[in-house]
Amino acid sequence: MKCIKTIMTKAIPHDVFIEMTKLYKCIGMNDYYENQFSKSLDYYKQKTAEDNAKSFYQFFLPDFKSISSSRLSSLTLDSSVANNKSEQLFKNIYKVFRKIHYESYEPFKLELAEIRELVSFLFKDVIELPRYRKYGTKKSLLNSTTVSIREVFEKYLEDVNKLSKSQVIEPFYLYINFMIDFINMKVYDFKYNEILATLLFYILMIENDIKVSYYIGFFPKLLMIKEDYFKLLHQSSFQWEEGLSEVVPLTNFMIGIYKRMYDDLYDLARDIQYDKDLPILKSDYIENIILKMPETFSKQDIRKKHPLVSDSTINRTLKRLQEDNVIRSLGKGRSAKWVKIIDNDDQEGQLKLHLNDHDE
Repeated sequence: MKCIKTIMTKAIPHDVFIEMTKLYKCIGMNDYYENQFSKSLDYYKQKTAEDNAKSFYQFFLPDFKSISSSRLSSLTLDSSVANNKSEQLFKNIYKVFRKIHYESYEPFKLELAEIRELVSFLFKDVIELPRYRKYGTKKSLLNSTTVSIREVFEKYLEDVNKLSKSQVIEPFYLYINFMIDFINMKVYDFKYNEILATLLFYILMIENDIKVSYYIGFFPKLLMIKEDYFKLLHQSSFQWEEGLSEVVPLTNFMIGIYKRMYDDLYDLARDIQYDKDLPILKSDYIENIILKMPETFSKQDIRKKHPLVSDSTINRTLKRLQEDNVIRSLGKGRSAKWVKIIDNDDQEGQLKLHLNDHDE
C-alpha cells in the first residue's frame, strides 16, 4: 500500500535501469529458446516444477518436518499418499508449481479471489486456512466498526492493476513494490505472508514473459542465498509505514537471480545445439559420456548429462558396452549401478615395466 502509493515519485537509479535492460535482452530470446526446446518443453516444465517444489518446501522448515530426497521424489507421483501434514504440504506445493508451469491452465490474475484460491490450494489439509487480518476501526458519529483488511486489500489490488495496464511503471519494479506492500500489510493472520509474497512475485514474473522459469529452477537459486534474501526483505520494509521504503537493493538482487537463470539457459541451449550438430550416432555420444563418468555410475547419472536421449538408446549402449566387457552391472532395475571394468592386462604390463626398471 505504502510502496505503490509513492511509486510514481521514485526514480529508478541508472545502474538498476542498465541491469533491467540486460534482463530484457535475455527475455528477447524467449522465442529462440521456445523453438530450441519445443520437443522437450513438457519435460523441462515437469523438471523445474519438481525442483522448485523441493526448494520451496525448504522455506517452511523448521515449522514442518524435513523429508528425505527419495521420499520427496516419490511424493511427486500422483499415486502417492501423504503420511503426515508435512508430506501433504509438499504435495500441495508440487501441484501448485505444476499448475503454474503449464500454459494449458488459465493465466493468473492479481485479484482477491485468485490469491485466496492459491492460499487454499497451498495449505489444504495442512493448516486451518488463514483469515484476513483485522485492519482497524472505522468510526462514525454513533458507533464504530472493525474493518477487515480484505476491503483495503481489494481496493489496493485495483490500484496495482491500473498501474500495470497503464504501462507507466516497469513491471518488474512494480511487483517488487507490490511484494513489499503485501508483506507489510500482513494480509493474512499467519506467519507465512513473506513466503506467499515471494510465490506471488514468481507467478507474476512468469505472467510478464520471464519464461526462463520453465527451464531453470528459480527457488533452488533463491534457497542458496535465502538469508541474504530475507535480510533484503526486512531492509526494504524499513520505514514502510512512513512511505519511505527503499526497494532498489532488493530489485537488483532479484534481477541478478533471473539473469543467472538466463545464463544457465543459454548454456543449456548451446549444449543441446551442439548435440544436434554432432556427426556421430547418439549411442556413440552416450558411450563417450559413460567413459567420462566416475568408476561407478547409474542410468540417472547419464540422464542428468543428457536429459533428452531416449531410454532405449541408453539401454542399447549399456548392453553393447557390457558385451564388449567395458562395464558390468551391479544390480537390476531402475536403481541399478554400473561399474567400469579395469583392463588388467594393461595394469600387469605397467607393473612388469616398473619391476624391470627397479632391477636395473
